[in-house]
Amino acid sequence: MSRFAFAGLLLVVLMISTVVTSCNKNKECKANVKVLVGGNPAGGVNVRLHADTQNGQVEFISSTDASGSAAFETQLPMILDIEVQINSVYVPTGKVARLEEGKTTDVTVEL
Repeated sequence: MSRFAFAGLLLVVLMISTVVTSCNKNKECKANVKVLVGGNPAGGVNVRLHADTQNGQVEFISSTDASGSAAFETQLPMILDIEVQINSVYVPTGKVARLEEGKTTDVTVEL
């Protein structure tokens, strides 16, 4: 086998291994929760995503910006209950965020 043929074969093997390993990497799971009060965006509101698991509780907390949106990001897919803090107490909204690998989920909560 000539050096050029060997180099070409080596290049093909490296390209295939790069493609295969990059497909196995975890992709971010994102959720955007928009909070509305009376149809208007609610800025400065704490939003909690949480779930009870066999290993304890998973919890993420973020505050809404001026447009009423709170952003969340994880490395693992999961389904989390959405709660909004009202008068220092987290209140269930009856909605969930379904975080999926490589996707962004948008959920609107109206209070």
